[in-house]
Order: sequence, then C-alpha cells, then structure tokens
Amino acid sequence: MSCSQNSYEKELNGKWYGLENDGYTRFFFYPDSLIITELGSQNVQWTANNATIEYNYNLRFGPSANSIKKFKTAYILSKSKDTLFCKIKDSTEEISFSLMRADNYLNFLSKKNEVDFELPSNTKIEHFDLDGNYGFKIFIGTKNGTLKIMTEYGNGLDSIQSDILKFKQNINPQEEYEKRILNYKIHFRVFADKSISNEKLNSYIQELDGGEINRVYRIYKSEEYENLRYLRGERINTNANISYIK
Repeated sequence: MSCSQNSYEKELNGKWYGLENDGYTRFFFYPDSLIITELGSQNVQWTANNATIEYNYNLRFGPSANSIKKFKTAYILSKSKDTLFCKIKDSTEEISFSLMRADNYLNFLSKKNEVDFELPSNTKIEHFDLDGNYGFKIFIGTKNGTLKIMTEYGNGLDSIQSDILKFKQNINPQEEYEKRILNYKIHFRVFADKSISNEKLNSYIQELDGGEINRVYRIYKSEEYENLRYLRGERINTNANISYIK
C-alpha cells in the first residue's frame, strides 16, 4: 500500500483509545498501516475519506473465525480533532463507539478524567500482577493550576462510597466463589502527580470516610503493554478509613 495519504487520512494519524471501555479498544493510525487492539492486536491496511474508514480485519471468533472481513466504519471527527465518533453497521447489527486521541494510555486517562498529572518514574518499582478489572482508579493532579482529586466516575472523594458500590456492581460477579473473593481482590490504584510526595498522598487518602481499606497502590510511569492494566505500582502504607465492603 502506498504511504501517500489524502488530507482526511492525515487528520486521523495517531493513537486513539476507546472511551466506553477504558482504552481497551485502540486504533493506532499510521501512514502505512492501522494497528487495531481489542482481542489481541492486528496490523491491517486502511483508507479513509471524509466520512468512512475502511480496513480488512481477521475475525478470530464465532462462525466466521479466521476469515478476513472488510469493515466500513462511518465516523465524525470532533471540531477539536481529539474525538472520533464511530459507527459500524451491517445487515445484522449496528455498533457505535467513541475514540479519544492521546499520546499514550496514561495521557488518555488524564484527558478522559480531566486531571493533569505526570506520574513519578522509578524503574525499580515492578509491574504488579493484581487483576486490573478489580482496580478502582483515583486521580490526583491539577486543573487550571488548582488541585483536583477525582475518581474514575468523575466525582470527588465525597462520593467515594457510592462510586465504589457502582464499581462493584459493574464487576457483577456471577459465581458464589467470585462473590466471596470480590472484596479481597478490589484495590485502589492512585494516579498521583510526581510533585505529590507519599506523605502528602497519605494525607489526602486520610480524608476519605468509612471503615478499613486493605490495599492502596501508587502508580508509576509504566511501559504500555497490550494489557493496559499491567502497570508499575507500589503499595503505600495508609491508615485511611475507607469502607468498601458492602
């Protein structure tokens, strides 16, 4: 495929992350290829005009597994050119989804949650293997020069109890065993700006209301893997009173 691009294709070049599923869906547009990551990653050819993006995709599941299908995705690019509103329609279904442009996953989280932060860097901190599906995110940084603390549901810490309840309901464990281990697996992932010391971070956590918390992890600058939840994290000692066992 030629690397020569039309003006619409040039506008799409860059990394895009799914807004509805915390970046799990990713479209990385390059002049000579499109890398789509969802259930694994695929490197495909693509073209675009002012209204549609076309690409071939290897179906890996279902009755058409291992067959190549051409997808035609209708899209609208926001005026700020940082959000793609997409729609895939065929004879059986219509799928709508949105993508946000970002430099990387951490930048995506910052833009999505409207909190500016730059994580501290420490390569001695290891990537931790806790199940990311059970990691409740809290963001601490600034917005327009003012300190901002936000949960992944877009609320301040005064709504932490109701947000945690939503989080647990979204996990929706079906098996009795899953229900029993839910409270054990849930942990907090704090994305705090590098200017905030662990001592200061601890003082912010102390302000939360409730009972006892088991695990709080401070997240450090991490490489971006296919599994976006595989991050560097260090457990922080805190006496925070957070009740998340319901």
